[in-house]
Amino acid sequence: MERREPIREWFRDDDGDWRFPEGRRGEFVVLVVGLPLYAWVADVYVGLPAVVDYWPAVLLGACCGFSYTTRYRDRIVDRLPDWAPASQLLSLLVGGIGLDLLEIVQLADPFVTLLLTAGCTAMLISLIRLASPFHRGLEPPRRGVEPPTAVGEPRTGTDR
Repeated sequence: MERREPIREWFRDDDGDWRFPEGRRGEFVVLVVGLPLYAWVADVYVGLPAVVDYWPAVLLGACCGFSYTTRYRDRIVDRLPDWAPASQLLSLLVGGIGLDLLEIVQLADPFVTLLLTAGCTAMLISLIRLASPFHRGLEPPRRGVEPPTAVGEPRTGTDR
């Protein structure tokens, strides 16, 4: 098994300069830093809702976080425009104006519950992948790998 690079190396480029990680690593850093910050902002604006009162939002948020992390991430990221940085999209989706608007129509509590649950689910799956000896970092497992052949059988369908 090859050795994994330390997390601090995510923030260094080849020249030794500081940079922000990209891809799944960048999303993980944003979730680790941004999720508690969003929970604090939501607590200040609308107060953190009781999870028991909004169990459908918790269930839907867990399903959304799991689906995003395991299946639909690449499809969603490919459809985002190149000109829109992540900070603009994040501000548009979960900014303070959005919470005020949702508070007017009385949907702020379920929306905050859904976002926090989806974010926590995605962060936990990424953390499990990061700590797992079966994954290489945060990348999802490879699909379509042929099972090993039995001992003594000739290999078929390979280039070797």
